[in-house]
Amino acid sequence: MSVGLLHILYNSECPVCEAGITRTERRTSSAASNVVYFDVAKSPEQYVRRGVELDHVRRKIHAIRPDGELLIGWPAISALWRRTPGFGWLAVLGDLPGLNYGAKAAYHLTSLALYQWNRLSGRW
Repeated sequence: MSVGLLHILYNSECPVCEAGITRTERRTSSAASNVVYFDVAKSPEQYVRRGVELDHVRRKIHAIRPDGELLIGWPAISALWRRTPGFGWLAVLGDLPGLNYGAKAAYHLTSLALYQWNRLSGRW
């Protein structure tokens, strides 16, 4: 069964985001994972062509599913983790009814703190 490409839009100007994506990219480097990464800090045309604003990707990771659906924040992480060897169970756990609210809230608070930290650090 062939799985279509999952496009991940992230911002490497955030050192925490860059470290997380680098580790995940190593895990998904097999062709079977079908994940393609786009660093919006280095290739801004990647997000413009997809109708996504740079500041939105600075705030939260974005994913574009093979069917074109745009996922933002926790849903994007979940889609990525489902294709990441050793992380699929975390996505399933985080998507369970009840627990998904906690996963979304934890991601939202973490991304908000990282966005503010990066702004205060002068990264954008």
